[in-house]
Amino acid sequence: MPHTPQTAAIRLLQGVTDARNIAPGDRIGIRPQLIALGPRDGLAALKAFRLAGGARVADPSRVVLFVDDNLPAPDVAAAAQRAQLHEAARQAGITRVLPLAGCEAAHLIESGLIVPGECAVSGLPEISALGGIGALGVRAAARDLAALLAGKPLPVTVPHTVRVDMTGKPQPGIGGFDLFFALRRELGRARLAGCALELTGDLPLHERALFAAQAAHAGLFAPLWLLDRAAVQELNRRNTRPYTTLGPEPSAAYAHRHVLDAAHANMAALPPGGEVPSVPIGEVAGEPAPLVVVRGGLPALRVAAEMIKARRLAPHVRCLVVPESPEVFAQALRDDLLGYLLDAGVEVHPAGTPAPAGPGIVTGIVAAPGQWRVSAHAAAAAACAGALIHPERLDAQPQRDSKLSARRPAAE
Repeated sequence: MPHTPQTAAIRLLQGVTDARNIAPGDRIGIRPQLIALGPRDGLAALKAFRLAGGARVADPSRVVLFVDDNLPAPDVAAAAQRAQLHEAARQAGITRVLPLAGCEAAHLIESGLIVPGECAVSGLPEISALGGIGALGVRAAARDLAALLAGKPLPVTVPHTVRVDMTGKPQPGIGGFDLFFALRRELGRARLAGCALELTGDLPLHERALFAAQAAHAGLFAPLWLLDRAAVQELNRRNTRPYTTLGPEPSAAYAHRHVLDAAHANMAALPPGGEVPSVPIGEVAGEPAPLVVVRGGLPALRVAAEMIKARRLAPHVRCLVVPESPEVFAQALRDDLLGYLLDAGVEVHPAGTPAPAGPGIVTGIVAAPGQWRVSAHAAAAAACAGALIHPERLDAQPQRDSKLSARRPAAE
Protein backbone atom coordinates (compact mmCIF):
# COMPACT_ATOMS: atom_id res chain seq x y z
CA MET A 1 0.00 0.00 0.00
CA PRO A 2 1.53 3.37 -0.99
CA HIS A 3 2.42 5.78 1.77
CA THR A 4 0.01 8.68 2.32
CA PRO A 5 1.75 11.92 3.37
CA GLN A 6 0.77 12.62 6.97
CA THR A 7 0.15 15.76 8.97
CA ALA A 8 2.07 16.24 12.22
CA ALA A 9 -0.93 15.09 14.32
CA ILE A 10 -1.34 11.89 12.29
CA ARG A 11 2.41 11.25 12.42
CA LEU A 12 2.21 11.42 16.21
CA LEU A 13 -0.66 8.93 16.23
CA GLN A 14 1.33 6.72 13.85
CA GLY A 15 4.00 6.44 16.54
CA VAL A 16 1.59 5.00 19.13
CA THR A 17 -0.23 2.43 16.96
CA ASP A 18 0.73 -0.86 15.34
CA ALA A 19 -1.26 -0.02 12.21
CA ARG A 20 0.71 1.03 9.16
CA ASN A 21 0.32 4.08 6.95
CA ILE A 22 -2.72 5.42 8.78
CA ALA A 23 -4.92 8.01 7.12
CA PRO A 24 -8.02 10.03 8.14
CA GLY A 25 -11.03 7.82 8.66
CA ASP A 26 -9.05 4.70 9.61
CA ARG A 27 -10.02 2.92 12.81
CA ILE A 28 -6.92 2.17 14.88
CA GLY A 29 -5.86 1.29 18.41
CA ILE A 30 -3.35 3.53 20.17
CA ARG A 31 -1.09 2.85 23.13
CA PRO A 32 -0.16 6.22 24.64
CA GLN A 33 3.08 6.85 26.48
CA LEU A 34 1.13 7.98 29.55
CA ILE A 35 -2.24 7.36 31.20
CA ALA A 36 -3.01 10.24 33.56
CA LEU A 37 -5.70 9.76 36.21
CA GLY A 38 -6.94 12.65 38.32
CA PRO A 39 -8.75 12.78 41.65
CA ARG A 40 -12.04 13.39 39.85
CA ASP A 41 -11.89 10.67 37.19
CA GLY A 42 -9.39 8.24 38.72
CA LEU A 43 -11.81 6.43 41.00
CA ALA A 44 -14.37 5.98 38.21
CA ALA A 45 -11.70 4.53 35.91
CA LEU A 46 -10.39 2.16 38.57
CA LYS A 47 -13.93 0.99 39.42
CA ALA A 48 -14.57 0.32 35.72
CA PHE A 49 -11.25 -1.54 35.57
CA ARG A 50 -12.27 -3.74 38.51
CA LEU A 51 -15.77 -4.37 37.11
CA ALA A 52 -14.22 -5.47 33.80
CA GLY A 53 -12.28 -8.15 35.67
CA GLY A 54 -9.00 -6.32 36.02
CA ALA A 55 -6.72 -7.07 38.95
CA ARG A 56 -3.35 -5.36 38.35
CA VAL A 57 -2.61 -2.71 35.72
CA ALA A 58 -0.64 -4.07 32.80
CA ASP A 59 2.18 -1.50 32.90
CA PRO A 60 2.42 0.62 36.08
CA SER A 61 5.25 2.71 34.58
CA ARG A 62 2.79 4.22 32.08
CA VAL A 63 0.24 5.26 34.72
CA VAL A 64 0.29 8.31 36.96
CA LEU A 65 -2.43 9.06 39.51
CA PHE A 66 -2.94 12.52 40.98
CA VAL A 67 -4.61 12.77 44.39
CA ASP A 68 -5.62 15.93 46.22
CA ASP A 69 -4.28 14.86 49.63
CA ASN A 70 -2.65 18.27 50.12
CA LEU A 71 -6.11 19.85 50.48
CA PRO A 72 -8.43 19.29 53.45
CA ALA A 73 -11.40 17.12 52.58
CA PRO A 74 -14.54 19.30 52.48
CA ASP A 75 -16.69 16.67 54.21
CA VAL A 76 -16.77 13.09 55.47
CA ALA A 77 -17.99 11.74 52.12
CA ALA A 78 -15.05 13.32 50.27
CA ALA A 79 -12.60 11.88 52.81
CA ALA A 80 -14.12 8.42 52.35
CA GLN A 81 -13.82 8.78 48.56
CA ARG A 82 -10.14 9.62 48.90
CA ALA A 83 -9.61 6.51 50.98
CA GLN A 84 -11.39 4.44 48.30
CA LEU A 85 -9.16 5.95 45.61
CA HIS A 86 -5.98 5.08 47.49
CA GLU A 87 -7.17 1.54 48.19
CA ALA A 88 -8.21 1.00 44.56
CA ALA A 89 -4.81 2.27 43.37
CA ARG A 90 -3.00 -0.02 45.80
CA GLN A 91 -4.97 -3.06 44.69
CA ALA A 92 -4.37 -2.22 41.02
CA GLY A 93 -0.63 -1.90 41.57
CA ILE A 94 -0.32 1.78 40.67
CA THR A 95 2.96 3.01 42.09
CA ARG A 96 3.17 6.58 40.75
CA VAL A 97 0.73 8.37 43.05
CA LEU A 98 1.32 12.13 43.24
CA PRO A 99 -0.29 14.08 46.12
CA LEU A 100 -0.83 17.15 43.98
CA ALA A 101 -3.98 19.16 43.46
CA GLY A 102 -4.43 21.85 40.86
CA CYS A 103 -3.89 21.70 37.11
CA GLU A 104 -2.58 18.21 36.55
CA ALA A 105 -1.82 18.87 32.87
CA ALA A 106 0.44 21.77 33.85
CA HIS A 107 2.36 19.46 36.19
CA LEU A 108 2.78 16.88 33.41
CA ILE A 109 4.43 19.58 31.30
CA GLU A 110 6.51 21.27 34.00
CA SER A 111 7.85 18.01 35.44
CA GLY A 112 8.67 16.47 32.06
CA LEU A 113 6.28 13.55 32.49
CA ILE A 114 5.17 14.28 28.94
CA VAL A 115 7.34 15.83 26.22
CA PRO A 116 6.81 16.92 22.61
CA GLY A 117 6.05 14.05 20.24
CA GLU A 118 4.33 11.94 22.91
CA CYS A 119 0.69 11.15 23.63
CA ALA A 120 -1.20 11.06 26.93
CA VAL A 121 -4.76 9.87 27.52
CA SER A 122 -6.83 11.06 30.47
CA GLY A 123 -10.29 11.95 31.65
CA LEU A 124 -9.04 15.33 32.88
CA PRO A 125 -10.77 18.26 31.14
CA GLU A 126 -7.45 20.14 30.80
CA ILE A 127 -5.52 17.29 29.15
CA SER A 128 -5.63 18.93 25.71
CA ALA A 129 -3.32 21.64 27.10
CA LEU A 130 -0.46 19.26 26.24
CA GLY A 131 -0.94 20.34 22.64
CA GLY A 132 0.71 23.62 23.61
CA ILE A 133 4.13 21.91 23.76
CA GLY A 134 3.68 19.73 20.67
CA ALA A 135 2.26 16.66 22.44
CA LEU A 136 -1.17 15.10 22.07
CA GLY A 137 -3.57 15.10 25.01
CA VAL A 138 -6.58 12.89 24.26
CA ARG A 139 -9.57 12.82 26.57
CA ALA A 140 -11.30 9.48 27.17
CA ALA A 141 -14.17 8.09 29.22
CA ALA A 142 -13.72 5.92 32.32
CA ARG A 143 -14.48 2.70 30.40
CA ASP A 144 -11.79 3.50 27.80
CA LEU A 145 -9.29 4.32 30.55
CA ALA A 146 -10.08 0.98 32.20
CA ALA A 147 -9.25 -0.83 28.95
CA LEU A 148 -5.92 1.04 28.71
CA LEU A 149 -5.09 0.07 32.29
CA ALA A 150 -5.69 -3.56 31.32
CA GLY A 151 -3.16 -3.26 28.49
CA LYS A 152 -5.64 -2.97 25.64
CA PRO A 153 -5.25 -0.26 22.99
CA LEU A 154 -7.61 2.70 22.89
CA PRO A 155 -9.76 2.55 19.74
CA VAL A 156 -9.89 5.88 17.89
CA THR A 157 -10.78 7.06 14.43
CA VAL A 158 -7.89 8.86 12.76
CA PRO A 159 -9.10 12.46 12.55
CA HIS A 160 -8.95 14.86 9.67
CA THR A 161 -6.61 17.77 10.35
CA VAL A 162 -7.36 21.47 10.18
CA ARG A 163 -4.29 23.66 9.68
CA VAL A 164 -4.26 27.17 11.16
CA ASP A 165 -1.40 29.62 10.63
CA MET A 166 -1.52 32.50 13.09
CA THR A 167 -0.14 35.78 11.80
CA GLY A 168 0.14 39.25 13.29
CA LYS A 169 0.89 40.32 16.84
CA PRO A 170 -1.91 40.11 19.43
CA GLN A 171 -2.98 43.36 21.05
CA PRO A 172 -1.90 43.91 24.67
CA GLY A 173 -3.81 41.60 27.01
CA ILE A 174 -4.91 39.21 24.25
CA GLY A 175 -3.73 35.67 24.94
CA GLY A 176 -4.40 32.03 24.18
CA PHE A 177 -7.92 32.05 25.64
CA ASP A 178 -9.03 34.94 23.43
CA LEU A 179 -7.28 33.62 20.32
CA PHE A 180 -8.99 30.23 20.65
CA PHE A 181 -12.45 31.75 20.70
CA ALA A 182 -11.55 34.12 17.88
CA LEU A 183 -10.70 31.04 15.81
CA ARG A 184 -13.88 29.27 16.84
CA ARG A 185 -15.96 32.27 15.78
CA GLU A 186 -14.23 32.42 12.39
CA LEU A 187 -14.39 28.70 11.57
CA GLY A 188 -17.46 27.56 13.50
CA ARG A 189 -17.78 24.50 15.70
CA ALA A 190 -19.01 22.28 12.84
CA ARG A 191 -15.75 22.63 10.92
CA LEU A 192 -13.61 21.88 14.00
CA ALA A 193 -15.58 19.10 15.72
CA GLY A 194 -13.79 15.76 15.68
CA CYS A 195 -10.71 17.15 13.94
CA ALA A 196 -7.12 17.49 14.98
CA LEU A 197 -6.03 21.12 14.97
CA GLU A 198 -2.49 21.88 13.80
CA LEU A 199 -1.21 25.38 14.56
CA THR A 200 1.73 27.62 13.83
CA GLY A 201 2.46 31.12 15.10
CA ASP A 202 4.49 33.26 17.45
CA LEU A 203 3.04 32.73 20.93
CA PRO A 204 4.68 31.93 24.31
CA LEU A 205 4.37 28.35 25.50
CA HIS A 206 2.06 29.17 28.41
CA GLU A 207 -0.33 30.97 26.03
CA ARG A 208 -0.20 28.03 23.62
CA ALA A 209 -1.19 25.75 26.49
CA LEU A 210 -4.08 28.07 27.42
CA PHE A 211 -5.23 28.00 23.79
CA ALA A 212 -5.02 24.21 23.58
CA ALA A 213 -6.79 23.69 26.91
CA GLN A 214 -10.02 25.09 25.44
CA ALA A 215 -10.28 22.25 22.88
CA ALA A 216 -13.42 20.77 24.44
CA HIS A 217 -15.31 23.98 23.63
CA ALA A 218 -14.97 23.17 19.92
CA GLY A 219 -15.30 19.38 20.13
CA LEU A 220 -11.75 18.91 18.85
CA PHE A 221 -10.04 15.53 18.84
CA ALA A 222 -6.88 17.31 19.99
CA PRO A 223 -4.91 20.49 19.19
CA LEU A 224 -1.21 20.42 18.34
CA TRP A 225 1.09 23.43 18.14
CA LEU A 226 4.11 23.00 15.86
CA LEU A 227 7.21 24.07 17.75
CA ASP A 228 9.38 26.82 16.27
CA ARG A 229 12.91 27.73 17.37
CA ALA A 230 11.77 30.17 20.07
CA ALA A 231 9.36 27.60 21.57
CA VAL A 232 12.07 24.91 21.58
CA GLN A 233 14.51 27.23 23.35
CA GLU A 234 11.89 28.09 25.98
CA LEU A 235 11.02 24.42 26.46
CA ASN A 236 14.66 23.37 26.77
CA ARG A 237 15.20 25.75 29.69
CA ARG A 238 12.90 23.67 31.87
CA ASN A 239 13.00 20.19 30.31
CA THR A 240 15.81 17.66 30.60
CA ARG A 241 14.23 14.67 28.84
CA PRO A 242 15.14 14.07 25.19
CA TYR A 243 12.28 14.51 22.74
CA THR A 244 11.48 14.67 19.04
CA THR A 245 9.61 17.50 17.36
CA LEU A 246 7.25 16.41 14.60
CA GLY A 247 6.20 18.39 11.56
CA PRO A 248 3.90 17.56 8.65
CA GLU A 249 5.28 15.61 5.72
CA PRO A 250 5.54 17.39 2.38
CA SER A 251 2.25 17.32 0.43
CA ALA A 252 0.25 16.32 3.52
CA ALA A 253 -3.44 17.00 2.91
CA TYR A 254 -5.56 19.08 5.28
CA ALA A 255 -9.33 19.12 5.60
CA HIS A 256 -9.15 22.91 5.77
CA ARG A 257 -6.51 25.63 5.97
CA HIS A 258 -7.07 28.97 7.65
CA VAL A 259 -5.10 32.08 8.52
CA LEU A 260 -5.88 33.66 11.89
CA ASP A 261 -4.87 37.31 12.15
CA ALA A 262 -4.03 37.66 15.85
CA ALA A 263 -3.88 41.45 15.56
CA HIS A 264 -7.66 41.56 15.03
CA ALA A 265 -8.62 39.16 17.83
CA ASN A 266 -10.88 40.60 20.53
CA MET A 267 -10.87 39.87 24.23
CA ALA A 268 -13.46 37.14 24.74
CA ALA A 269 -15.96 36.18 27.42
CA LEU A 270 -17.67 32.78 27.58
CA PRO A 271 -21.20 33.05 29.03
CA PRO A 272 -22.37 30.76 31.84
CA GLY A 273 -23.04 27.21 30.71
CA GLY A 274 -20.99 27.50 27.53
CA GLU A 275 -23.96 26.74 25.26
CA VAL A 276 -23.85 30.26 23.82
CA PRO A 277 -20.74 31.02 21.73
CA SER A 278 -18.20 33.40 23.20
CA VAL A 279 -18.76 37.11 22.79
CA PRO A 280 -16.37 40.08 22.67
CA ILE A 281 -16.04 41.43 26.18
CA GLY A 282 -17.10 44.89 25.06
CA GLU A 283 -20.57 43.58 24.23
CA VAL A 284 -21.20 42.40 27.80
CA ALA A 285 -19.40 45.17 29.67
CA GLY A 286 -21.15 45.96 32.91
CA GLU A 287 -22.02 42.36 33.80
CA PRO A 288 -21.72 42.37 37.63
CA ALA A 289 -18.74 40.61 39.17
CA PRO A 290 -19.46 40.00 42.89
CA LEU A 291 -16.97 37.08 42.73
CA VAL A 292 -13.73 36.91 40.73
CA VAL A 293 -11.50 33.82 40.70
CA VAL A 294 -8.10 34.00 39.01
CA ARG A 295 -6.68 30.51 38.60
CA GLY A 296 -3.47 29.86 36.69
CA GLY A 297 0.29 29.87 36.50
CA LEU A 298 2.83 32.58 37.29
CA PRO A 299 1.89 34.74 34.27
CA ALA A 300 -1.74 34.87 35.41
CA LEU A 301 -0.74 35.69 38.99
CA ARG A 302 1.58 38.46 37.78
CA VAL A 303 -1.22 40.00 35.71
CA ALA A 304 -3.54 40.00 38.74
CA ALA A 305 -0.89 41.41 41.08
CA GLU A 306 0.18 44.20 38.72
CA MET A 307 -3.35 45.33 37.89
CA ILE A 308 -4.63 45.18 41.45
CA LYS A 309 -1.42 46.79 42.68
CA ALA A 310 -2.19 49.84 40.54
CA ARG A 311 -5.96 49.89 41.09
CA ARG A 312 -7.12 48.08 44.24
CA LEU A 313 -10.20 45.90 44.40
CA ALA A 314 -13.63 47.37 43.77
CA PRO A 315 -15.86 47.55 46.85
CA HIS A 316 -17.98 44.47 47.55
CA VAL A 317 -15.93 42.25 45.21
CA ARG A 318 -14.64 38.99 46.60
CA CYS A 319 -11.48 38.07 44.70
CA LEU A 320 -9.71 34.70 44.98
CA VAL A 321 -6.35 33.74 43.51
CA VAL A 322 -5.62 30.02 43.13
CA PRO A 323 -2.16 29.01 41.80
CA GLU A 324 -2.37 26.07 39.42
CA SER A 325 0.18 23.99 41.35
CA PRO A 326 2.10 23.99 44.65
CA GLU A 327 5.26 24.86 42.67
CA VAL A 328 3.57 27.98 41.28
CA PHE A 329 2.39 28.88 44.80
CA ALA A 330 5.95 28.59 46.13
CA GLN A 331 7.45 30.67 43.31
CA ALA A 332 4.77 33.34 43.66
CA LEU A 333 5.60 33.50 47.36
CA ARG A 334 9.30 33.96 46.61
CA ASP A 335 8.50 36.69 44.06
CA ASP A 336 6.28 38.45 46.65
CA LEU A 337 3.30 38.33 44.30
CA LEU A 338 1.18 36.86 47.07
CA GLY A 339 2.20 39.65 49.45
CA TYR A 340 0.86 42.28 47.08
CA LEU A 341 -2.38 40.35 46.63
CA LEU A 342 -2.95 39.71 50.33
CA ASP A 343 -2.31 43.35 51.21
CA ALA A 344 -4.88 44.34 48.58
CA GLY A 345 -7.58 42.17 50.16
CA VAL A 346 -7.33 39.23 47.76
CA GLU A 347 -7.90 35.74 49.16
CA VAL A 348 -5.04 33.39 48.25
CA HIS A 349 -5.96 29.70 48.29
CA PRO A 350 -3.95 26.48 47.80
CA ALA A 351 -3.76 24.87 44.36
CA GLY A 352 -6.82 22.79 43.58
CA THR A 353 -9.26 24.85 45.66
CA PRO A 354 -12.57 24.86 43.78
CA ALA A 355 -14.28 28.14 42.95
CA PRO A 356 -17.16 29.03 45.26
CA ALA A 357 -20.64 28.64 43.87
CA GLY A 358 -22.64 31.66 42.77
CA PRO A 359 -22.55 34.27 40.01
CA GLY A 360 -19.15 35.62 39.14
CA ILE A 361 -16.20 35.59 36.79
CA VAL A 362 -13.54 32.87 36.68
CA THR A 363 -10.56 31.76 34.64
CA GLY A 364 -9.96 28.15 33.64
CA ILE A 365 -11.87 25.36 31.91
CA VAL A 366 -14.44 24.51 34.57
CA ALA A 367 -16.97 26.98 36.00
CA ALA A 368 -19.93 26.65 38.33
CA PRO A 369 -23.44 27.58 37.13
CA GLY A 370 -23.87 31.31 36.63
CA GLN A 371 -20.15 32.02 36.18
CA TRP A 372 -18.50 33.67 33.17
CA ARG A 373 -15.14 32.40 31.92
CA VAL A 374 -12.53 34.93 30.78
CA SER A 375 -8.77 35.40 30.54
CA ALA A 376 -6.62 36.48 33.49
CA HIS A 377 -6.40 40.03 32.11
CA ALA A 378 -10.18 40.34 31.91
CA ALA A 379 -10.69 38.75 35.35
CA ALA A 380 -8.21 41.12 37.01
CA ALA A 381 -9.89 44.11 35.35
CA ALA A 382 -13.29 42.89 36.56
CA ALA A 383 -11.96 42.61 40.11
CA CYS A 384 -10.91 46.26 39.99
CA ALA A 385 -14.06 47.54 38.27
CA GLY A 386 -16.64 45.33 39.98
CA ALA A 387 -17.99 44.24 36.58
CA LEU A 388 -16.87 42.86 33.25
CA ILE A 389 -14.86 45.54 31.49
CA HIS A 390 -12.13 45.71 28.87
CA PRO A 391 -8.80 46.48 30.57
CA GLU A 392 -8.24 49.41 28.19
CA ARG A 393 -11.37 51.09 29.53
CA LEU A 394 -10.13 50.46 33.05
CA ASP A 395 -6.84 52.15 32.20
CA ALA A 396 -8.74 55.21 30.98
CA GLN A 397 -10.24 55.71 34.43
CA PRO A 398 -8.39 57.72 37.13
CA GLN A 399 -5.87 55.79 39.16
CA ARG A 400 -6.72 55.04 42.76
CA ASP A 401 -4.17 56.24 45.26
CA SER A 402 -3.02 53.49 47.62
CA LYS A 403 0.10 52.21 49.29
CA LEU A 404 0.12 49.43 46.69
CA SER A 405 -0.23 51.72 43.69
CA ALA A 406 2.61 51.62 41.20
CA ARG A 407 1.66 55.04 39.86
CA ARG A 408 0.94 58.41 41.41
CA PRO A 409 -2.40 60.08 40.67
CA ALA A 410 -2.24 62.73 37.98
CA ALA A 411 -1.68 66.25 39.30
CA GLU A 412 -4.68 68.52 39.16
